[in-house]
Amino acid sequence: MRKPKPAPKPDDRLVTLRAQGLDVAGIGDRDGTPLIQWQRPPTEAERAQANLILPGALHDA
Repeated sequence: MRKPKPAPKPDDRLVTLRAQGLDVAGIGDRDGTPLIQWQRPPTEAERAQANLILPGALHDA
């Protein structure tokens, strides 16, 4: 009998962004720089808040 695969550990950066109330779909990587993937286009305040958590991050929207 096989053991089930363990669930992948969630990315701490993604958990932190979501804990702050940001509507983030995921975090990708573009040439070593984090790329924040938003559920919907972010407001300027949301972008600023995300930049405080992940300085230098790129945004897809």
